[in-house]
Amino acid sequence: MKKSITTLLKATALTAVLGFSGVASAELVANVPLDSSRYEIMPANQLISQAKSGNQQAQFFLAKRYQKGIGITQNYQQAVQWYTTAAKQDIAPAQLNLAMMYIRGEGVKPNAQQARYWLEKAARLGDNRASYTLAMLDEKDKKLVDAYKWYDLAARDGMLSDQVRSKAQSKIGQLALNLSSQDIATARSRADSWFQSK
Repeated sequence: MKKSITTLLKATALTAVLGFSGVASAELVANVPLDSSRYEIMPANQLISQAKSGNQQAQFFLAKRYQKGIGITQNYQQAVQWYTTAAKQDIAPAQLNLAMMYIRGEGVKPNAQQARYWLEKAARLGDNRASYTLAMLDEKDKKLVDAYKWYDLAARDGMLSDQVRSKAQSKIGQLALNLSSQDIATARSRADSWFQSK
């Protein structure tokens, strides 16, 4: 019991330190066209049926409902299961939300490696909320060149969220004060290489 409480407190502290409230909750807005309102108001039994039949949007919204307890009993394990199913099909918001569950330890043990894996997959799909979160993780770990790289990627044109792009641009300016011109050149080169390898 003591270990569980300690793990929960560490995950909560990490979430608070990183300030995930504005970045952490993904809506299904990337790479999958849909009428989201249809899935948000769909009766739970119908949504479950759609999800089980392989509908990616239904899988994402079912996971979200389980995670938040919206119109269905909150169940983090079920949320993880359905986010994983959608994430494996390259649904970037599911990858982002799954990563956040690994960071927070919701329905799974906190696992930074799994979180990073899913964040990088979402970032590869152009979800700059994932790039921004990776930058925050690296900044927290004092890996400032890597943080700059991820902020640079999150700030690029064509990314999903204009709000996140603006926040990333601000963070780039702040980080630049603590980096040498060589560090900045290295970070930009890494960002370019990563972007081109997508």
